[in-house]
Amino acid sequence: MIPHDDAMIINHPDTGFISVAGEDSCAFLQSIITANVDTLPVTECRPSALLTPQGRVLIDMMVYRPATDRFILRCDNVRRDDLFAKLRRYRLRRPIEITIEPDIRLYILLAKKTVTQAGQQTESQIIDQLGKTAGIIISCIDPRNPDLGTHILANGARASVSVDKIDIWHNARIAAGIPEGAIDLTPERALMLEAGLDQLGAVDFEKGCYVGQEVTARTHYRGLVKRRLVPIKIKGKPPIVDSAITWNEKVIGNSKTAAPSDNGMSICLALLKLSDIHAILDGGDYNNGDLAVNGNPALLAIPDWMMPLPSPSKQQAKESQKI
Repeated sequence: MIPHDDAMIINHPDTGFISVAGEDSCAFLQSIITANVDTLPVTECRPSALLTPQGRVLIDMMVYRPATDRFILRCDNVRRDDLFAKLRRYRLRRPIEITIEPDIRLYILLAKKTVTQAGQQTESQIIDQLGKTAGIIISCIDPRNPDLGTHILANGARASVSVDKIDIWHNARIAAGIPEGAIDLTPERALMLEAGLDQLGAVDFEKGCYVGQEVTARTHYRGLVKRRLVPIKIKGKPPIVDSAITWNEKVIGNSKTAAPSDNGMSICLALLKLSDIHAILDGGDYNNGDLAVNGNPALLAIPDWMMPLPSPSKQQAKESQKI
């Protein structure tokens, strides 16, 4: 993660928001998205997704609960209208209101990494300052990883906060192995378990039916995961999306979202076969240039929460041994 001394607040761009409100809003969302919103406490948030009937990720999201009968869904701004249309289609005659919220913005408060010095603002002071210029709707810690800070949803029409430090947050997100958006989770192709979203609280296997539940549950209970989304550290600038990832000069995957890191490095997410990941790790000295992104030396940077990784299938293991 890029080090930073001050607590800082970042305006996260390119996010879209939809409000789902009414006495039946909880039961409605509980029946269609992957997370358990019934157990989500008021003033907290939880990752989730809307799947296709075949169990593929259609739209990933963060679900915020500012009140008992109101939820706010955050997704990529380019996917907002698609999500809105899907929700309206599933609503049928339920007594709920589904509304696009164009004025809501996401502000992320990253905690300070060192002791506060004279003249530096504390985290509470930053929130108070934001509250004077924007109507704060909800404030909650990112449940996926504490390094991702506190999420503050506010009326962006009255707020004025810079977006120029968003790379610091993306660096923390990618280093933690946390996917977000359509680049990391290709619509109608990505699987929840390949992205580790089940371990991040985005899916509940006990809550009952939702769209795509049968396939997701079968994949989980039968151990059918074949790939895994993992972070890779790279020497040099962040690669563009879909840059080739090679090991022993053979292409084994492509890069997803990326961000600058420290000491002349960058970091990206990549979806790789489990057999290839295990083979690289079993080789021990895997940062000797055999692994590369666009020809630049790279190394796996798998966070502790992902370990131990699932074992690859016997067929996959045989294929990786041939590389």
